[in-house]
Amino acid sequence: MINVIKIIVADIKRLSVNVVAMVVIIGLTVIPCLYAWFNILSNWDPYGPDATKNLQVAVASSDQGIVIGNYELNVGEIIISNLKENTTIGWVFTDTAQEAISGVYSGKYYAALVIDEEFSADMISFLGGEIENPVITYYENDKKNAIAPKITGKVKTAIEREVDHAFVGTMAEVLLNASEYFATLNEQGNITGQGIEKLEQLDSDLNGLIAILDSYIALSDAADSITEAGQAVADSAGSITSLAGQMAENAQNTGATAQADIQKLKDEIDKKVGDINSKFSNVDASIATINNALNSISFGNIDTTQLQSEINSIQKAWKDEEGKGLYQMLVDAKDFIPGADAQQIYLATIAQIDGEVSNLTTDLNNLVSASAKTEAEFNEAKEKLTKDVATVLADTKTVRDDYLNKISPLEQTAINSASATITELEKLLNYNAQSIDLVIDNLENYADLINQSKETLVKSRDEAVEMEQQLANLITDIKGVSDNEAYQKFMTLLQSDPELLSDFISSPVDISDEYIYPVANNGSMTAPFYIVLSIWVGALIMSTILKTAVKDTSGMENVKNWQCFVGRFFTTFIIGQIQTIITVLGAFLFVGIQCQHYFLFWLACAWTSFVYSLLLYSFAYSFGNIGEALSVILMVIQVAGAGGTFPIEVLPKVFQVLYKFMPFNYSMNAVRECIGGFYENTYQRCMLTLIVYVVIAVFIGVVLYHPFKILNEKIEHSKEKSGILL
Repeated sequence: MINVIKIIVADIKRLSVNVVAMVVIIGLTVIPCLYAWFNILSNWDPYGPDATKNLQVAVASSDQGIVIGNYELNVGEIIISNLKENTTIGWVFTDTAQEAISGVYSGKYYAALVIDEEFSADMISFLGGEIENPVITYYENDKKNAIAPKITGKVKTAIEREVDHAFVGTMAEVLLNASEYFATLNEQGNITGQGIEKLEQLDSDLNGLIAILDSYIALSDAADSITEAGQAVADSAGSITSLAGQMAENAQNTGATAQADIQKLKDEIDKKVGDINSKFSNVDASIATINNALNSISFGNIDTTQLQSEINSIQKAWKDEEGKGLYQMLVDAKDFIPGADAQQIYLATIAQIDGEVSNLTTDLNNLVSASAKTEAEFNEAKEKLTKDVATVLADTKTVRDDYLNKISPLEQTAINSASATITELEKLLNYNAQSIDLVIDNLENYADLINQSKETLVKSRDEAVEMEQQLANLITDIKGVSDNEAYQKFMTLLQSDPELLSDFISSPVDISDEYIYPVANNGSMTAPFYIVLSIWVGALIMSTILKTAVKDTSGMENVKNWQCFVGRFFTTFIIGQIQTIITVLGAFLFVGIQCQHYFLFWLACAWTSFVYSLLLYSFAYSFGNIGEALSVILMVIQVAGAGGTFPIEVLPKVFQVLYKFMPFNYSMNAVRECIGGFYENTYQRCMLTLIVYVVIAVFIGVVLYHPFKILNEKIEHSKEKSGILL
């Protein structure tokens, strides 16, 4: 142990009196920390809006728009207007499509979006019988930068989601606004409201008639009073008859038509609900079979017979050779939607699903073609088919649930209620007209009325009272419809804010983010990798600059190899620890990375510095130049495959195999625990695992030194003879 101390003291004395050596040592302590700091800062927040807004993406609209009735629609202008409010990307709105495309080729723009000339027209192309999907062409410059296309590529998804959101939201808002008529049951402006007003007037007149009949009975013995009373009754009855005639005419003109329309609508809805439910069930079964078949095929082992059969079944259920099926049923449902604009938006949604169903055949053909090419193309085609099948399942499920569970039950309740009301109204009006005519006939000839017995007058009064009671009950029933639970739910839906409800329908799911071990920024996320890498770089530089062999052993007795190994390593260890302290303090105070456990962070870095310095020192000590080359090779492998920048699962298989043997793995995980938070004993386990590399380093430096000594001397001799190598 005395020899070890003598070697350490001699090294310190030589360094302390040599100015050049001290300058080199200072450089060794500073260079690694600069490497870590500036790399962390350059990766601080490259995916945030403050950074991505500097990525220029050109946008050009060639959309010519379209005129629907008196309404001009230009979807391209709507998209551009919305993008101008989006500040996450550096949008550049060019005057022409060619200008945008040329900018991508020249490198001025990272990407470009060009809206097709027929975009608006294609949105409603289903009205003409030939469906064309609206097209937005995306141009991307992959040559300019490796990461930028991954960021700008998200633009495509964002634009598609925004267009779909606006389309569905507008359709829902129009449908709800068109349904406002049904939500005004107790207001004027519809047939039921007018009926209640006239029935209440008729009830008032009947009460007046009953009062007159009571008086007439009381005065039946007074002949002089009979004439005057009879005339008053006739006048009132005439007014009632006129009113009843008017209501009967209204009932004939509106009630019969409404009843027939309601019955027809009810029959069609009952049949359609059954057919749609059956066909949707068949589609769900076919999609389940397709998913099972997709899971069973692989590259080189593909049989598309079952896939083709099930896709044909889905397409036949959706639209057979005669154009019938789910598609036609849903298209026919437009007749129940008030307003031409609302119908067009509804049909556009059905057209979207029609396009998705048609794409399944294309996806299957692409899968068959890819099976004769490479496995990567086969997997890509398989993933595309799986994704499109899932899209069809999700979209058809949404349409089915909304129709069967929400709209259809409310339609049935409202239709049944309206049908019963109109039927009762027609019966009552017919009965009232006949009864009033009978009273008028009795009153027209007051001479004959005087001759009638008092019993007949009482009978007429009783009939009038019964009629008034039935009329009062009918008015109460009509007004009581609003107390029905199903009706209240229907009214609540229709009376909701159309804009608010349309926003919900277009985007019904709200994702709640809950971050586990949250890290404030990307720089802090990459700090473990760059700090650990800088420690390795520092150790590598020391192993190439500092001499490992102890040649001056004067004043020492019986010097052993392990004493030289340990004694000379002390200088390397101290410099490595100084490098680590500077790097860690700079990361905290200068860079400002996130950290929850400062002391343990430094301890992990200090332990990592000791392990790496000892390992690379042993390489150089026992293997010489071969060891230095081995240190560089290990660094290159770990930079590429230690999972510092990309998840290890996405790297090639060879790196996934080597990953568990790399010291970077355990050092970075220990540092990550201090930044994001601890999980059980992960920190301790990583720190203890690094002891394995300490054992390997000691074995190489102490045991393998002598076997490789002769080889190292020959290499050094050859280098000196070259006259050019150090």
